[in-house]
Amino acid sequence: MAFRIFLCICTLVLSTYLTAESIWVKYGWEIMDNGGDARALALGNTLTADGSSPIAVLWNPAHQTHQQTLPLIYGHQNRFAGLVSSDVLVFPLKTKMKIPLGLVILREAVSRIPDTRNLLLDWGADGMPGTMDFGEGNGVLDEGERLNLEDIKYFNQSQWAVHLSTSRNYKQFTIGIAAKGVLHNLGGYNGTGFGLDIGAKISPWENSMVGLTITNCTTSWLLWENGTVERTIPGVNLGISHLFVFPETPFQARINGGALFELGKEKSRYRAGMEVSYKSKFQVRFGRNNNGFLSTGLGLFWTNFSMDYAYRPSTADTGFGASHIISFRIDPLWVRNKLKTLL
Repeated sequence: MAFRIFLCICTLVLSTYLTAESIWVKYGWEIMDNGGDARALALGNTLTADGSSPIAVLWNPAHQTHQQTLPLIYGHQNRFAGLVSSDVLVFPLKTKMKIPLGLVILREAVSRIPDTRNLLLDWGADGMPGTMDFGEGNGVLDEGERLNLEDIKYFNQSQWAVHLSTSRNYKQFTIGIAAKGVLHNLGGYNGTGFGLDIGAKISPWENSMVGLTITNCTTSWLLWENGTVERTIPGVNLGISHLFVFPETPFQARINGGALFELGKEKSRYRAGMEVSYKSKFQVRFGRNNNGFLSTGLGLFWTNFSMDYAYRPSTADTGFGASHIISFRIDPLWVRNKLKTLL
């Protein structure tokens, strides 16, 4: 019954987008792709199969949130030397039907974006308007022309997103589904989006997991207030994770790998991550995400609390600054008990 209600709501929401003009875009849900806590980003977002953290539902809704320790997560990102800031909050929801629900709330903002439209003094090579010399009025910044920087204006961009997921076991598989929505403001123009992801995972051998996720399986929609709809092409994420246990030593090592296949593209994108743990209390991480960015990070784990940090250097060919990510995981029951004691 609950699944039918969920399906009806999704159908109703999607029906509002069907009559609008649609265009296909490559990037419309970056907030979901870039979001995550420090552990996920340090591992190159290789969590399609690795469900050991509650944030993993962003990459595969089949991950059972109620089986994870420290289910409450808050993370903050400061990317590209402060140009982009974002936050993420993750926590499980309890239902009377005992169905696991994972809720992820994301925010991303970019401030003071320069608006260079209509700033070109398109006067040609002689720098004089109205002479109709070579290059005048062609819309290209030619030699002898300049931008009128005195009239430059700035605008902001912000996004809020919600990701709600649930899962259930079916034989040796775990199947999950996620509904996601986004509110996008770009320079005063507003857009709302909706999409669905589905995922599955299986453990083919001990200490291993294989995961599969179809993102934007309904060609996720982003409706702008002018009536234009941006549609995102579905993608297939395949991942594998294996935990190496060394019984006679205090060390463990987790190796994650994955690939993203997008419809209409011949080439796939790969990612990889490695985490070395000492007594399950201290972790060192390395990763490479789909876009080729390298990252590293550290993690400290206590019984009721953990802290993670990730660092992503700027690549030489982009000129962007380095990115820093910090996040916390905590047991909400422990917090509640502590508050009761204090009060």
